[in-house]
Amino acid sequence: MIDPPRADPEAISHLSEKAGLVLERAREAALEPNHRKVLRRWTLTEVAEILGVTAKIVSGRIEKMNLPSGEREGKRRLFTLEEIHAIQESLGTLPRQKYSIKEPVVIAIANFKGGVGKTSTTIHLAQYFALKGYRTLAVDLDAQASLTGMFGLLPDTEVPEEKTANPFFYGPDIGADTWTGTLETAIQPTYWPGLDLLAANLSLYGAEFALSKRQNSEDGFAFWSPLKAGLATVADRYDVVVIDTPPSLSFVTTNAIYAADGLVIPVPPAMLDFASATHFFSLLKEVLDAIETNEGTPKIYEFLSLLIAKYQHGNQVHQQLAAWVRGIFGDYTLPSPMLLTTVVQNIGPQLLSIYEVQDYKGDSRTFRRALDATNAVSGEVEQQVLTVLNRRQGAKSRKAAVA
Repeated sequence: MIDPPRADPEAISHLSEKAGLVLERAREAALEPNHRKVLRRWTLTEVAEILGVTAKIVSGRIEKMNLPSGEREGKRRLFTLEEIHAIQESLGTLPRQKYSIKEPVVIAIANFKGGVGKTSTTIHLAQYFALKGYRTLAVDLDAQASLTGMFGLLPDTEVPEEKTANPFFYGPDIGADTWTGTLETAIQPTYWPGLDLLAANLSLYGAEFALSKRQNSEDGFAFWSPLKAGLATVADRYDVVVIDTPPSLSFVTTNAIYAADGLVIPVPPAMLDFASATHFFSLLKEVLDAIETNEGTPKIYEFLSLLIAKYQHGNQVHQQLAAWVRGIFGDYTLPSPMLLTTVVQNIGPQLLSIYEVQDYKGDSRTFRRALDATNAVSGEVEQQVLTVLNRRQGAKSRKAAVA
């Protein structure tokens, strides 16, 4: 029998370096041949689906209005996302053209349990909104940086601390070296036009200590408020912000909860996950009570939605538990579940979301079902965002009428 090797601090340091090499090689394999993520293009039929009209109408508008016509590839005409957005702008259908958006709708994807589908939900929502023409910001607050990795970045080597939310968590005194007074300097564009990223890396673990220190040393400092203050510095640049949160009730998670206009809570149909969701609501209430005690006003969300995640249609246990959730939580539950399918499992190692798959190699019907299910969830969240935008427009109209 071989004796297992012992591990002193130096050995652990070497293991950390080796783990980084594995991650880098996995990314290189997933991103062959360019070693970077390149966004797919969309067919005329797909463009029509995004715009909500027929392909014939799109073709007619392109011809009559001299709009971007895409590029021929065999029998297909393929459009970049920039071209799709240009068509939307010409037709006056971009969200910022239809609504007077002065500040974004901020959505936090939250659950204190890991492995429930927060990152998958975040990236699909962010990309869906970008496809629809919303100026979108994805925020990664999890030090494990899975969302950042999905955008093709190596968190430990390609994301400096000043490109995370840490400058606002540390503030101008503790983090003087990275403080600029705005999140604009921390945000970076992605390969998705109209979708920017506030990335994450392991340095975010230090934010917990920094926020605690500031709470104890700075007069009038509220540990839950820096992220909201940071987002306010870039509010005029975005229509929607989607935040991926850590799997714990922490100072950082509380910042996301406080900054959010709406919460989406992914819950797989399993008893342990429902038990975790119960604890989430209890702790959330305690956090909001503490904030109200300090600020004097309650935190009211424009929407709060449970998302049944990792759902399998043929699983009778999933069906029963999902039925209980819908029966008990009613309108607080999104009608459509986020499916756990072979499509999602197959494309995951390639660092792809379902919206990034150009030509699926497996059963096209299976892929279409997975895409339709993802669109259904994303579309339901979009309807909630539109409700918020309509409420804001109505409030502005009433103020104008009174004035």
